[in-house]
Amino acid sequence: MLNLFKGLLFIITTIITSLIFLMSGLVYGQSQEVTVHVEAMDHAFDVDAPKELPSGWITFVLSNQMAGEMHEISLVELPEGVTHEDYLTDYMIGWETVLREYQEGVIERSEISDRTNELLPEWSGGLRYVTERGLASPGRTAERTVYLEPGEYLLICWLKTEDGIIHIMRGMHWEFNVSGGAEDNPLPNPESRITLYENEIEVDWEPIKGKHAFEVGLNKNSNGGSYHNNLHLVRLEAGTDLEEVNEWLDWYKVGGLRSPSPVEFLGGIVERVADTAYFSVNIKEPGDYAWVVFVSQGKGLYKIFTVE
Repeated sequence: MLNLFKGLLFIITTIITSLIFLMSGLVYGQSQEVTVHVEAMDHAFDVDAPKELPSGWITFVLSNQMAGEMHEISLVELPEGVTHEDYLTDYMIGWETVLREYQEGVIERSEISDRTNELLPEWSGGLRYVTERGLASPGRTAERTVYLEPGEYLLICWLKTEDGIIHIMRGMHWEFNVSGGAEDNPLPNPESRITLYENEIEVDWEPIKGKHAFEVGLNKNSNGGSYHNNLHLVRLEAGTDLEEVNEWLDWYKVGGLRSPSPVEFLGGIVERVADTAYFSVNIKEPGDYAWVVFVSQGKGLYKIFTVE
């Protein structure tokens, strides 16, 4: 009986010691994958994550299973001293005015920059848009992995309702804080690579069904800037016009990024900060698909492929 008691005590002690070791790894910043699950609704985010996240690589998974409209993952870091309410009032009211004036013909596209300088608060130049446009159609899921430095952030959706109202103004925003201490969490480990050149989408990947993780390289021009900073995966139907898709991706146009969309989106990226972006997609059905690069005021860049 005594030996049995000693054996049980040894097992319990071992389990407790293992738990303490695991918790110490969390406290002292050992590599831990950080994932934020976001459920989109019309028009709100239901986020399964704490309001404070560790700095470093974070994966945001946007599930659009419960919504009737397309939604996105966009992340913006606020300047020091600027609150979430400041962004949602002073800043967004200015953008609503600019959008309305352009669409009504009050200002030309070439005048948008000057007009925003007049209407937006002085601190708006300090906003840091980290990533945008992880577009997911109803029933789809979009996944992005981004590096976040310490600061105050908003997760937002810039798409528009059928009536042209920006989703942010309808309640699609979630504020959170990123603190230091976990910069060593794991780097993304993509299986395939896509490189964006001036006139080409180079894809190193076999198109098959399933979930796939991609690294997107943004090739540079002679001035040091990226030729393109965006990539989207769409599922093609008979009669899909990819130039119409490119027009729809223009946020400034009357129907741009406005419900309903002309094609089904399965995820993608718009990268504002880094030279490399990471995202994952889940291809469930055979059929024809296309990689789409939006080109403002020009023809888009496309690469069509088939999944058997």
